Amino acid sequence: MNDQIGWRGSAEKGEAHLTLSAADDALVQAAWQQAEAMRPAFDTMMREIRDRTNERGSQLPGDRLSDGVAEVDYSLKTLESLRGKVARELDKDLAKSTADVLADMKDLNRYTLLFEAQSYTRGVQETFQELRARGFEEIKAQNTWTDPVYKGINSAWEHPGSGQRIELQLHTPDSFRVKMENHALYELSRSGTFKAEFGLTGAGPYIDAANQLQNERYQTCREVNGERLPIEIPDGHEQLAPPFARVELQGIAQEYHLAAVRERANAIAPNSAQSPASSVTQNPATQQNMSVAQLAEMKGGVKATTTGLPGQGAQAPSAQAQSASSTQSSTQTSASGQAVNPAAGLARQRSARGNAQNSGNTAAQGPAAQQNTARPRQLPQQNNNNGRGRGH
Repeated sequence: MNDQIGWRGSAEKGEAHLTLSAADDALVQAAWQQAEAMRPAFDTMMREIRDRTNERGSQLPGDRLSDGVAEVDYSLKTLESLRGKVARELDKDLAKSTADVLADMKDLNRYTLLFEAQSYTRGVQETFQELRARGFEEIKAQNTWTDPVYKGINSAWEHPGSGQRIELQLHTPDSFRVKMENHALYELSRSGTFKAEFGLTGAGPYIDAANQLQNERYQTCREVNGERLPIEIPDGHEQLAPPFARVELQGIAQEYHLAAVRERANAIAPNSAQSPASSVTQNPATQQNMSVAQLAEMKGGVKATTTGLPGQGAQAPSAQAQSASSTQSSTQTSASGQAVNPAAGLARQRSARGNAQNSGNTAAQGPAAQQNTARPRQLPQQNNNNGRGRGH
C-alpha cells in the first residue's frame, strides 16, 4: 500500500511525529543515491577552490583521507537527515508532494569554507568567482550576519547544463564553531517537537528560549585578555548579499523555559568537559587529524558530544531544580505530593510513545561512518591561520 509508513523520525530527536509513506521514502532514497554518485566530483572541485583561495586563509572543514579514498566529511547529507527534511516540508505544506520538495532541494551535496573575519569578504568574493568560472550559477545567497541565532552566508549553486546543485556555507572559524555547538538547539527549534507537545501557542516560549540560548553563544564566543566578547562581524559582508534576520528575539525568556530547553537539548547532545571544537581551535596539529564528525553533530549527521549549553552549571538551575518562585509557578504536583517538572514528564512520555511507534521502523543509515583509520591530509601552511582551528 502506498500509504504504508516507510519511515518514522527519531523519538530521541523529538521527531517521532514525522513520517514518510513507503512510496515517498522510495523517492527520497533515489534522490539521495543520485547525490551520492556526484559526491567525489564535488569534493574535488571544492578542494581546488579552497586551494585557489588559499591566500585568504581558506579552510575546508572535514577534508581528509579515509581508507585511501579522498572524502570531505558531511559533503553529502545523510539519508536520515534528508528524510527528516522532506517530512518536515510535507508537514508544513499539505499541498506539496515529495517530488515538489525534492525538486526544490539544494543541499544534498553541501560544503563549508572558512575565512578569518579580516579576509572573509574578499575570500567569499573570490570563491563565488571560482564557481562562476566553472559554469555554476547562483540560485541563493542568504546573508544572516545580522541574524541573532545563525551568523554566516548560506548560498546555493546550480550547473545549468547538468542541473547539478550544491549548497555552500561561508563562515569564520568562530561562527562555524558556534553553529555546531548550537546544533541541538537549532534542531529543537525547527523540528516541531515543541508544537507537537505544547500546541501552536504553547510552543512559543520554548522556541523563544531556544533562540535566546543560541544567541548567547554568539555574545560570548571570543576571549580577549580574559574577557568574553561577541563574535567579530566581517567588514563589508553586506557587499556579498543583502543582510537579513530570519529570527527576532522575543525579549528575555523565563528561566523555567530556558531550563526545560537546556534539558531537552542535552538529551540530544550530551555534555563533555571540553568540546572537540574548542580543542581543535587551540591546536592546529590536532585540527588536521580530526574530522568534522568528531567535532559536533552537523545538519542531522552522526551525533557527537558538544559543550554544555549557555548558562548551564552551578550558576543556572536545572529543569528539576528551579528557584522557589519558578517552582511555584511552573511545576505540578504528583500523586505523592512531590513537585515534578511538567516538561521533563512530557519528554519522558513522548520518548516512550516514540519508542513504541518506532518498533518495526525501517533502519536507515547515511554514508558509511567515517571513523576508520585515516591519514590526515596536510593542509597548506597558510591554512593554519595562526593556530585557528576548523572548528559543523
